[in-house]
Amino acid sequence: MLIIASIGISTTEEKIKKIILAGADVLRYNFSYHTIEKNIELINKTRAVIESLNSATKELIDFPLNKIRLGEFDMGLFSVKEGEELTLQSATYSPNCNEFIPVDAQRIGEKVKINQTINLGNGRMSAQITEVIDINTIKIQILNNGIIKSRQTFNNGIFIDEEKMFEIYTQILKNIMPLDIELLSISYISEDFSKKIKGYIISNYQKTRTKFIIRIEKEITEAELEKICQDPFYSIIMLDRGELGVNMPFEKNGIYQKKVSTIAKKMEKRLIISTQILPSILDNYIPTRSDISDLTNIILDGVYGIVLNKETDVGKRPAYAVYTAKRIINEVEKYLNNV
Repeated sequence: MLIIASIGISTTEEKIKKIILAGADVLRYNFSYHTIEKNIELINKTRAVIESLNSATKELIDFPLNKIRLGEFDMGLFSVKEGEELTLQSATYSPNCNEFIPVDAQRIGEKVKINQTINLGNGRMSAQITEVIDINTIKIQILNNGIIKSRQTFNNGIFIDEEKMFEIYTQILKNIMPLDIELLSISYISEDFSKKIKGYIISNYQKTRTKFIIRIEKEITEAELEKICQDPFYSIIMLDRGELGVNMPFEKNGIYQKKVSTIAKKMEKRLIISTQILPSILDNYIPTRSDISDLTNIILDGVYGIVLNKETDVGKRPAYAVYTAKRIINEVEKYLNNV
């Protein structure tokens, strides 16, 4: 099974080296964060480490999600408590989150409703809208203890316009295509968007070794999924469980993952499962039994690969997360070989 390890701007060369040596097959760059220039700097830094190890480690770029996000604020982290009331305001930056938390979208007051529940990031933080003060300002009540991070997705069912996303995607493509990255992951925003971006790539980049991944972040129909599986342009499907967890009722997530893996297997399309693979390893030396069982079932379902996100990007022991995943994978594969 392919192990894809996410790395970020703050990941040091030493950590990258340890992640590779621990057994990561692919290193992932998430272009939802930071500028194109910053991400290219990270790619160049990573490539120097790969070359120094004479490693065959591949690279993957994840294109941005079509979601509005929080803005920037000092330190990038803000601790909150259940029941706390806070103000959110349309802005790209806030000097003090106690005054207001910035949302990088205009007229946020027109995009929400009182009593609506919003989720930040992959649902680790939730809040309820309690008041719409004006077109740019709202009040929320925090529903659980946690930490709000700058540039987290603001999940309220509002998505970025497809025309704007096409502009964002083509700008990235113009900058990264000369790098000849092995894997590019593109969001399935709609069938029309996929056709448009695919047409652009085919017209402008005919000579490339790049393989394209289609990333599913919301519930789509069985017919849509089968059509994706039949499209030779996409070598792999990626199921983003983090986004699915906030884009559809959470109680349906497990069944939907099973449905996608069954259809992909039947139609002989490679499938990668992304997000919250071993989240417990962030705080524990031994992963929880639910994490172990989850990864075991992913392997038993014949999934092609997994993406470790926070486990390797912000975790204190990224190489250990890769090592732990490898141990579980090896044990399950040994079992399958003996059945």
